[in-house]
Amino acid sequence: MSYTNFIKAMELAPKCRFYTTAGGKSKEEIDISEKKLGISFSTQCKEFYEKYGYLSFFGNEIYGIDPEDDSGILEGNSVAYALNDREEYNLPKKWIPIYNFEDGNMAYLDYSALNEEKEPSVIMAFYNGKKYEIAETLAEDFGDFILQLVQEQIAD
Repeated sequence: MSYTNFIKAMELAPKCRFYTTAGGKSKEEIDISEKKLGISFSTQCKEFYEKYGYLSFFGNEIYGIDPEDDSGILEGNSVAYALNDREEYNLPKKWIPIYNFEDGNMAYLDYSALNEEKEPSVIMAFYNGKKYEIAETLAEDFGDFILQLVQEQIAD
């Protein structure tokens, strides 16, 4: 719900088992990613990409960006995943994949639904064979989503 929750999530994340980040991305990589996706990343997302690049901890992977990766591997790379799914499955252009639940559902940043701080909500959606369907709204913003995952991990 706020930038404060994003900061709290990133402060707590290192307490999770198997915590890993990829290191930050350059402003150039972020700019290229934005251009490729046709999206201006929110404040929280830019800071996440600049400082961490990617986040993984026990059973959870928050995708990063790698605008120049042409390996064909989608997992872990929001840019490659979004561009592929836009072309193959008509993924809405305002949705950016950030998390795979491994059950057919994905979490997306929904840039068509911004809160007062101009942060996208996080939705869970799936492809039903014809189009994408929203299953539920998971969090008001990126920080809230990460905080939920981190708190679940720390509680276990």
